[in-house]
Amino acid sequence: MSNTVCPAKGLFFRCAPSKLLTCLVLLFSTMAAQSATKAVLVESVLHHDAGVSHQLNCNIEAPTSFRVSSFASAELVKLLPVGTTVKKGQLIARQDDSFLSAQINIIKTDIESAKVAKLYASEEFNRLNRLSKTGLAAATELNNLKFQLDSSELKIQRLQQEQKLVEVRLNRLNHYAPFDAQVTAVMAELGTQLTEGQPVLQLIATEDKQLACLLPVISYSDQAALKQHKFDLRGTTIKLREISQQLDSKGENIILLFNHPAKDRRDLLVGQRETVQMMVFSNRITRVPNEAVELDGDDYRSWRVNDDNKVERIEIKILGTSDSHYIVDSVLRPGDKVVVSGQHGLLPELIVKPEQRGSSHRSGLPFE
Repeated sequence: MSNTVCPAKGLFFRCAPSKLLTCLVLLFSTMAAQSATKAVLVESVLHHDAGVSHQLNCNIEAPTSFRVSSFASAELVKLLPVGTTVKKGQLIARQDDSFLSAQINIIKTDIESAKVAKLYASEEFNRLNRLSKTGLAAATELNNLKFQLDSSELKIQRLQQEQKLVEVRLNRLNHYAPFDAQVTAVMAELGTQLTEGQPVLQLIATEDKQLACLLPVISYSDQAALKQHKFDLRGTTIKLREISQQLDSKGENIILLFNHPAKDRRDLLVGQRETVQMMVFSNRITRVPNEAVELDGDDYRSWRVNDDNKVERIEIKILGTSDSHYIVDSVLRPGDKVVVSGQHGLLPELIVKPEQRGSSHRSGLPFE
């Protein structure tokens, strides 16, 4: 038996002289494998407990609006101009009632006429009914009177229903504000003979104001997560009320809706801009060294070294910056080791030789 030693590498083999060639092959293969182990420099992922602040651009909106429309064909004789502020119940528009009033009087006259006809038919029917019992009245004539009596009753019912309908239209000729509001648009002119259903004017509520804030889609995770975040408007905490089910006109932002905290919302102007701070707290948020973050197409990634010294590619989402670190959202946890030098050529499951940043470079292998 003979010994084969490589002091530089610390390798020791014992083999028979007849197998010396085989041992040498094994020795050099082992040396080559050790030389092929890639050295990387690593640094620990840090905890981040301060949360991440996102600035949301918001606008004040009036979610409640009301369109006044005509309920009958009548002339428009009164109309408030654009910009007028009104109280609930205040008259804002009126249509001429002369034609509908006259129509109601005509219907009333027709009802009285129908009642007279019904009374006459009833009296004649009763008279002929008595005569029919003695054979002095024909059955045909009796049936005709019965038909007239029933027809008069039905005509009275129809006219009464018609009267109620016209009275409703008459009452709707005066248009009142359903809430404290402001006239924002006028769609008709005084003197116009409006048709049924024609728009007259538009109102917006002066008290009911809300904040509509834009959140970039790339920052959206899910509704449950959003409702756990904190929102601040000029030092006042506000609660997320609704998450819109549609994107903005550009298709880039989700709309978040809040009740405005102002005590008197009448002073708030529709379209006025506000800024809301959204504070995000999550156990997925950590601080990763800048050098550990790589751009992979449109996404960002880092390489984590596991306990078995195998590297794993981790997808991350950058939320912000802090000194020499990125604040990220990922599966990385505080204490995880990420590669900060030597990323070139890394592949998932590749075994590497990690060295902690700050320690002496003992391997003698370059970080590439």
